[in-house]
Amino acid sequence: MALVDMALVKRHLRVTWDTEDTEIEAYRDAAEDVIVQYLDRVVVPAGQSPSGDAMPVSGAITAAILLQTAELYDRRETPEKNEGDAMLSPVVRRLLAPYRVWRTYEEDQS
Repeated sequence: MALVDMALVKRHLRVTWDTEDTEIEAYRDAAEDVIVQYLDRVVVPAGQSPSGDAMPVSGAITAAILLQTAELYDRRETPEKNEGDAMLSPVVRRLLAPYRVWRTYEEDQS
Protein backbone atom coordinates (compact mmCIF):
# COMPACT_ATOMS: atom_id res chain seq x y z
CA MET A 1 0.00 0.00 0.00
CA ALA A 2 1.34 3.42 -0.98
CA LEU A 3 2.37 5.84 1.74
CA VAL A 4 1.39 8.93 -0.26
CA ASP A 5 -1.80 9.26 -2.30
CA MET A 6 -1.39 9.66 -6.07
CA ALA A 7 -3.66 12.72 -6.12
CA LEU A 8 -1.32 14.50 -3.69
CA VAL A 9 1.74 13.49 -5.74
CA LYS A 10 0.17 14.84 -8.94
CA ARG A 11 -0.78 18.13 -7.23
CA HIS A 12 2.81 18.45 -6.00
CA LEU A 13 4.10 17.83 -9.53
CA ARG A 14 1.44 20.18 -10.95
CA VAL A 15 0.29 17.43 -13.32
CA THR A 16 -3.37 17.65 -14.33
CA TRP A 17 -3.36 15.03 -17.08
CA ASP A 18 -3.62 11.24 -16.73
CA THR A 19 -1.30 10.09 -19.54
CA GLU A 20 1.75 9.83 -17.24
CA ASP A 21 0.06 8.21 -14.24
CA THR A 22 1.90 4.90 -14.69
CA GLU A 23 5.29 6.62 -14.74
CA ILE A 24 4.44 8.91 -11.82
CA GLU A 25 3.25 5.94 -9.78
CA ALA A 26 6.52 4.12 -10.51
CA TYR A 27 8.54 7.18 -9.40
CA ARG A 28 6.45 7.52 -6.24
CA ASP A 29 6.91 3.83 -5.43
CA ALA A 30 10.67 4.08 -6.02
CA ALA A 31 10.89 7.19 -3.82
CA GLU A 32 8.98 5.43 -1.05
CA ASP A 33 11.23 2.36 -1.30
CA VAL A 34 14.45 4.39 -1.12
CA ILE A 35 13.18 6.47 1.80
CA VAL A 36 11.97 3.47 3.82
CA GLN A 37 15.34 1.77 3.22
CA TYR A 38 17.14 4.94 4.32
CA LEU A 39 15.01 5.15 7.47
CA ASP A 40 15.63 1.46 8.23
CA ARG A 41 12.11 1.29 9.67
CA VAL A 42 8.71 -0.03 8.77
CA VAL A 43 6.47 2.88 7.79
CA VAL A 44 2.71 2.50 7.44
CA PRO A 45 0.23 4.84 5.74
CA ALA A 46 -1.48 7.52 7.83
CA GLY A 47 -4.59 6.17 9.51
CA GLN A 48 -3.26 2.60 9.65
CA SER A 49 -2.44 1.29 13.11
CA PRO A 50 1.29 0.63 13.42
CA SER A 51 2.39 -2.58 15.09
CA GLY A 52 5.73 -3.45 16.65
CA ASP A 53 8.44 -0.99 15.62
CA ALA A 54 6.41 0.40 12.73
CA MET A 55 5.63 4.09 12.59
CA PRO A 56 2.93 6.00 10.75
CA VAL A 57 4.02 8.25 7.90
CA SER A 58 4.62 11.76 9.23
CA GLY A 59 4.37 15.12 7.50
CA ALA A 60 8.15 15.23 7.12
CA ILE A 61 8.24 11.76 5.56
CA THR A 62 5.38 12.71 3.22
CA ALA A 63 7.28 15.85 2.19
CA ALA A 64 10.44 13.81 1.60
CA ILE A 65 8.53 11.33 -0.58
CA LEU A 66 7.01 14.19 -2.59
CA LEU A 67 10.40 15.86 -3.09
CA GLN A 68 12.10 12.60 -4.05
CA THR A 69 9.29 11.73 -6.48
CA ALA A 70 9.61 15.16 -8.07
CA GLU A 71 13.37 14.64 -8.42
CA LEU A 72 12.82 11.33 -10.22
CA TYR A 73 10.05 12.81 -12.39
CA ASP A 74 12.06 15.90 -13.34
CA ARG A 75 15.30 14.02 -14.02
CA ARG A 76 14.23 11.22 -16.29
CA GLU A 77 17.53 11.17 -18.12
CA THR A 78 20.73 9.59 -16.81
CA PRO A 79 22.48 12.13 -14.56
CA GLU A 80 25.64 13.83 -15.73
CA LYS A 81 28.83 12.07 -14.69
CA ASN A 82 29.91 14.85 -12.34
CA GLU A 83 26.57 15.36 -10.59
CA GLY A 84 27.49 13.06 -7.72
CA ASP A 85 26.01 9.78 -6.67
CA ALA A 86 23.87 10.74 -3.68
CA MET A 87 20.39 9.33 -4.17
CA LEU A 88 18.74 11.58 -1.60
CA SER A 89 19.19 15.33 -1.62
CA PRO A 90 20.43 17.09 1.52
CA VAL A 91 16.93 18.52 2.07
CA VAL A 92 15.33 15.07 1.97
CA ARG A 93 17.98 13.67 4.32
CA ARG A 94 17.37 16.52 6.79
CA LEU A 95 13.63 15.87 6.73
CA LEU A 96 14.21 12.18 7.45
CA ALA A 97 17.01 12.44 10.02
CA PRO A 98 14.78 12.52 13.14
CA TYR A 99 13.01 9.33 12.03
CA ARG A 100 16.02 7.34 10.84
CA VAL A 101 17.36 4.42 12.84
CA TRP A 102 21.03 5.19 13.36
CA ARG A 103 23.14 2.10 13.99
CA THR A 104 26.69 1.68 15.12
CA TYR A 105 29.13 -0.61 13.38
CA GLU A 106 28.91 -3.05 16.30
CA GLU A 107 25.10 -3.23 16.00
CA ASP A 108 25.37 -4.05 12.31
CA GLN A 109 27.81 -6.88 13.03
CA SER A 110 25.49 -8.66 15.46
